Amino acid sequence: MELRTLRYFLVLTQEGTISGAAKALHVTQPTLSRQLSDLEREFGKKLFERGSKRIRLTDEGVRLREYAASIVALADKATADLAHPECAVSGDVYIGCGESDAMRIVFRAAKRCRAEHPAVRFQMFSGTSADLEDRFNGGMLDFPIEFETAPRSDCERLQLPAENEWGVLMRKEDPLAKKEAIRPDDLIGRAVIGSRQGVKSGKMREWAGDLYDDLDVVLTYNLGGNAAFAVEEGFGVMLCYNRLIRLPENGALCFKPLDPPLFSDTAISWKRHRQLSNAAAAFLTCLRGECDEG
Repeated sequence: MELRTLRYFLVLTQEGTISGAAKALHVTQPTLSRQLSDLEREFGKKLFERGSKRIRLTDEGVRLREYAASIVALADKATADLAHPECAVSGDVYIGCGESDAMRIVFRAAKRCRAEHPAVRFQMFSGTSADLEDRFNGGMLDFPIEFETAPRSDCERLQLPAENEWGVLMRKEDPLAKKEAIRPDDLIGRAVIGSRQGVKSGKMREWAGDLYDDLDVVLTYNLGGNAAFAVEEGFGVMLCYNRLIRLPENGALCFKPLDPPLFSDTAISWKRHRQLSNAAAAFLTCLRGECDEG
């Protein structure tokens, strides 16, 4: 199995047709068809079926697409990391993260790093903790930035000087908007939109206590943007971090903190026995500087 053939397969899945993929790859259709046939022969599986207009991936083709995307991304990262002279601080830093106002510290560190090393660039991947862990363990991330995480024996960890305050996002005309803070019993009988990470980590149960099982969680989310639209449309009230969603003065929404108060910490991790690239090491130095000053 050649890396080039996997790239051909990925382009085919993106373009949807042999002719479109051949054009994008600047190869002939017979050449591309032959490469893809060889790939199917190697796996002993049919990977796609030709439809009247577009190809359709088989179940095996869908699985290969996931593997191929990871393999190609990892190969590209290795090439980028090793392509620069050891004395040069340049290349890409790969960061995985959730959504939080605490990311401002990370961006300040990235800005400082770019000022000191203009040839450094950043690749950011947003996703759930499970998404980040898979990519981190697979070598496709230098650093995951996570919330509510426990230290791991195979990782170094830097606590960031930022706490994420939990609260409730709601429409301004909601009766709860008149309260200074929201207690668990205030949400009984209400449609609640909950953070999947907050539910999984037990953070919501920590706050709501015995009333947790009485909450009507009608929707869970991993990233907050679309969930905020649900709040605007009156689908429910949303448990989330403060400053996660921008709240303009004339906007429809407002945020109220929880009572009792609830906070989540933020930390960045890196593998203990995986050597960081010069670019990643330079960024980490800048991030430590931001943390010391913060």
